[in-house]
Amino acid sequence: MASTTPSRLLENAMKYADQPALSTPSGDDWLTETWSEVAEFVMDIAKSLVALGFEPGDKLSIYSYNRREWYGGYLAAQMSGGAGVGIYHTSSAEEVEWVAGNSESKVLFVGDNPMAAGDKSKMPQHRLMQVIDGLPAVEHFVLLPGVGGVEHERMITWDAFMGHGSGVETATLHERVGALTDADTSALIYTSGTTGNPKGVELTHGNWNFEVKAADFAFLFTQGERYVSWLPLAHVFGQLIDNHYWVDKAMHMYVADNPLNVVDLAKEVQPHLFIGVPRIYEKIYSNVKAAIDGKAVLRVGLKLPLLSGIFRKALKKKIGMKTCRFAVTGAAPINPDILELFQSLGIPIFEGYGMTENTAGATLNYAEQNRIGSVGPVFPGTEMKVADDGELLIRGPHVMKGYYKDQKATDAVLRDGWLYTGDVGTIDSDGFVKITGRKKEIYVNSGGKNIAPLVIEETMKSMPLVSQCFLVGDARKYCSALLTLDAFAIMRDKLGMDPLEIPKNPVEQVTKLEELGHPLAEYTGSAEIHAEIQVQVDELNQKFSNPEQVKKFVILPRDFTIDDGELTPTLKIKRKPIAANWAAEIESLYADA
Repeated sequence: MASTTPSRLLENAMKYADQPALSTPSGDDWLTETWSEVAEFVMDIAKSLVALGFEPGDKLSIYSYNRREWYGGYLAAQMSGGAGVGIYHTSSAEEVEWVAGNSESKVLFVGDNPMAAGDKSKMPQHRLMQVIDGLPAVEHFVLLPGVGGVEHERMITWDAFMGHGSGVETATLHERVGALTDADTSALIYTSGTTGNPKGVELTHGNWNFEVKAADFAFLFTQGERYVSWLPLAHVFGQLIDNHYWVDKAMHMYVADNPLNVVDLAKEVQPHLFIGVPRIYEKIYSNVKAAIDGKAVLRVGLKLPLLSGIFRKALKKKIGMKTCRFAVTGAAPINPDILELFQSLGIPIFEGYGMTENTAGATLNYAEQNRIGSVGPVFPGTEMKVADDGELLIRGPHVMKGYYKDQKATDAVLRDGWLYTGDVGTIDSDGFVKITGRKKEIYVNSGGKNIAPLVIEETMKSMPLVSQCFLVGDARKYCSALLTLDAFAIMRDKLGMDPLEIPKNPVEQVTKLEELGHPLAEYTGSAEIHAEIQVQVDELNQKFSNPEQVKKFVILPRDFTIDDGELTPTLKIKRKPIAANWAAEIESLYADA
């Protein structure tokens, strides 16, 4: 019998029966379940799936933010011999129709979107109803607990769904788990591409097994150590850590009720392992730097050994890193200044690199092998090389089976065992990998100079008031930028508000500014703010060659959003939608060129 995540879950139920496994929000408290209780919950879901005709190879789509039914359903689909398909809680009706339809899902779980901010139209059940008749292959739509307000002949409540499995024997599940092999598909993860429909990356039990074990060279966690789940589970990084690594190491996982609350949750839980994306660390960094710059005693504390230890300990607790042994940043480039500050404070945040097509991780810095500015050395047991045109190629047991039902796209990126990543980079003599940009995103200015926008954008985002930066320069005489302002930073730095009193939701932040009599337009249209940012842009430009420097910029009237198609669910910018949405503003930057 192959060792798979479902088989290890059953082992945990025996080995760590009474030990805490999963804590989910329950009012003002936590509902904590043991490994035996989690395993029983998963088996109950699996029995209901089997009773409804779910066969090996079938797919279960889950359209929701993180919750216990997400973990349970994902593992239950695998326990039943099938695969889980995550759908982002922010996905549009059209995206849901494509993912559920393309994956040929037999069952679809319908959950919630805590980022809807009261907008009923953004809730999964209501978006689903717009396209439900276009999904004839989905036999059952299951409303998760607390979700309602819609009716359809194929839609059933959670209680009704769970009532179907009483007649299925536990032995049936053990038989299906025992039949799983490393080559069997366990998940389809749909990439959030900037053009066309997302492609379903087909990952196997063997892919996950390799990644989980390979990570041990950098960080090794043990039973009972704490972890915070907040990264959307439709994302490959979320699935790797929150589903597979969690079970493999028998960690105690706490689930965020909203990704906007992750920092506060970390303060409460004080996790041993923390997984983040640059945007999360940027927010923490901004608050930390504001505290340091604003108080002389703190600046002194960073310099004097007598005070620095006390300060560091207090700060680590304040931002939820008191007991953190390892924190990872990935998904997009991060400003090295952020890593340098955190590591100077004894906070172990390390940058890594990977993609959905290689099951999340390909390279990673760690304590013994860390070089800020790089994404670390490659995972043991894998290979990476640089093609003649600078593209990074990856080979190893973590590379996907292929794109689901798309052989043409598969053949385009999998050649002779090598995965063509689409990323451009270098590998130095010590084996450290550096990412310089996306191959398809490299700008060529009118003078023929190649410009990689990612590093420049990330550097410009270090300005305290700036939320997002979008570099313009392809086929242009010079580089310009679209900048957006951070409403949180405005309230903190310009209005002197306590960060704890500022709303976390960006929409609510803008509303709060209006309530305070200082609408966002007061700052986006301010000549004083423009001049302030100009000084900072001039300073940051010194890090780049003349063709790479930002010669002009415009401050947009609003921030980029997921709903406007400008950000991915993990808050990476989407270039074509931004260029289309702000075409007039872009042209204004070159009116006299």
